[in-house]
Amino acid sequence: MPSKVLLKKDWKQVSLLWILLVFLGIVAFTVPVWTQMQVYEEQIRDMQENPSNYSDILREDVETMNTEDFFNSNSDYGYLGGLESLIPMGVVIFLFVIFGALMASVLIGSERNSQMSDFSMSLPYTRTQLYISKWVIGAAGITVATLVGGALMFLIIRFSDYFFLLDGNEVKVLGLIVFLLLSGISFFSVSLWMGSFGGESISQVVWTFVALVFPMGIVALIQGSVIAFSPNFSYTFFEEVFESVPMRILSPLNNIVNTGMYSIFDSRSEWTEFLTIGLSSSIAFIVLTFGLGLWMFKEAPQENNGRFFMFSNWLWLIHIVIIICFAMLGGVFFSGIFYPQSVMLYVVGFVIGAFLAHLLAKRLLYRFNLKLKS
Repeated sequence: MPSKVLLKKDWKQVSLLWILLVFLGIVAFTVPVWTQMQVYEEQIRDMQENPSNYSDILREDVETMNTEDFFNSNSDYGYLGGLESLIPMGVVIFLFVIFGALMASVLIGSERNSQMSDFSMSLPYTRTQLYISKWVIGAAGITVATLVGGALMFLIIRFSDYFFLLDGNEVKVLGLIVFLLLSGISFFSVSLWMGSFGGESISQVVWTFVALVFPMGIVALIQGSVIAFSPNFSYTFFEEVFESVPMRILSPLNNIVNTGMYSIFDSRSEWTEFLTIGLSSSIAFIVLTFGLGLWMFKEAPQENNGRFFMFSNWLWLIHIVIIICFAMLGGVFFSGIFYPQSVMLYVVGFVIGAFLAHLLAKRLLYRFNLKLKS
């Protein structure tokens, strides 16, 4: 259990962000619901006032139709939308990505910027206790924002004119709320982990972005490289890789993309996959990033505070990874200029990308690293 003293210290650091997150979480869960309901009302009103404009979907007298009829996909009346349109998944995910990175950078990166981490390390607590306290504070903010905002969203729908959309789908809506909660904690957890990569707040945010896009990005680059050399190579293989369980565990963004939000309400198989893979992948990612973050936080050299990258012994490896990724990016870009893809252009782009990446890595990892430290 984290110490109350540490929790109070961390709370003072992020209290304003924490409260703002809860407030904006409520807004993100509720305002889009009201907005979509107004859109539904305008669509229904327009159908009632101008039925001739909808003759292709309206098969009965519009005056005899009630609100529920406009959403009944099994009738001849047509289909305006459904429950999935009322759940603001994209807005909430965006909010959690931003605030996850902000809170994590304040809890670790800003401490390193201000040298306050030296004071924290001098307290009679282990690094394990320090890290757990920071993680609990951030995860609690996301949890409160999700539970309060999700509950209000649920009640708004339940007591609206569109309450019938919830009938039989209550558990699925609650499942999506839990999924949003786990996704939010995932974003915060990976950002807190990156606090042990970057020695200050800006670099922590940069490494967070890299960690989020790297799993999907590297597969996309490999796919583009393979197709440049073998244009007839089957796309199915890489589609299966993107949809695979390991990829969903390694990338919360990939897990979100592969969650069939618009089909779990209609497909039992999609709902089963959501329960067995979607939720479990998020939990596995949280456990993975929490464990790695805790381990690296304990191992991070305190004397490297303020640097762009904390682990000097790993600079050569990061240097190589940057060169390989940008080289493949250059190759894919150049080979894609013409169709079909040209191997020669890929090689040219690969060499140019590798050279530019080498210059960037030298400046970023060595000169800039020392400049930030000073």
